[in-house]
Amino acid sequence: MRLIITFFVLFIGSLFMGSCNKGPTGGIPFYLKMDTAVVAAPTGVSAGSNTQNIQDVWVAEGANNIGAYELPCNFPVLDEGPVYFVLQAGVWQSAQNTNPVIYPFLNADTFTLNATPTNKYSHVPRFSYKAAAKFLFNEDFELASSYNSNMVKTHDSTKYGAFCGKITVSPNDSSVVACQLGYAGTQGAYTLTSGQEIWVELDYKSDVPFWSGIIAHFNSGATDTIQVLFLLPTNTWTKEYIKLSETVGNEGANTYNLYFQGLNPSGFAGGSVYLDNIRLVHM
Repeated sequence: MRLIITFFVLFIGSLFMGSCNKGPTGGIPFYLKMDTAVVAAPTGVSAGSNTQNIQDVWVAEGANNIGAYELPCNFPVLDEGPVYFVLQAGVWQSAQNTNPVIYPFLNADTFTLNATPTNKYSHVPRFSYKAAAKFLFNEDFELASSYNSNMVKTHDSTKYGAFCGKITVSPNDSSVVACQLGYAGTQGAYTLTSGQEIWVELDYKSDVPFWSGIIAHFNSGATDTIQVLFLLPTNTWTKEYIKLSETVGNEGANTYNLYFQGLNPSGFAGGSVYLDNIRLVHM
């Protein structure tokens, strides 16, 4: 009986010791700190209007996916140098912090760190747009506006460059719609292809809530107005990434336009919606 008990204790002990395998560094990590990301301006976009809102970095170390970390972050790594990292840029899809995704248009940031356990290191993630990423337009309002008269160019409240777009909702308006008429000096809607990654990037601040959406045009002459994202007022400039891929795939229209609809709900006395650096990127 004593032999059986002794064997049982030794067996359990061996399992416990095996489960406490501390890895190549004896369970002692090094730490990697990242505060904010840098995104290089894509071709044709001036540095002054090159904005970004990278919220997360998705980290792979060697063959191991470590996880996604919201910036700023400081996390432990159980390895020692040379350690190879692959960082992917993460955004909050359609302004939802519950829906973090890897932004598909940016190249990964890769680097090797000759790390020692217990040491602390810092890195600035640097991302650039992929060569395959195509910008259908970049509306910065510096030259002209491609919207109807409900969107005007203004110096008021600008942060990037000399001008931004402005939609004014008076106390007597229930809503005001600014519809895109053309782009890059042309008039008319544009073609988007189902099955592609299609996103809109934009900067905004607003006194009132507003909708962003697209208008689908069919060869029959019919149109469909689709509300894509409802945005709340904010007194600071904010950048958002709005995914249109599924909307375009479901519509299957011939051409599309963007629109923005400023609202005046109960409790509001009107106000303005300011927009800048509106880009449609697809791949």
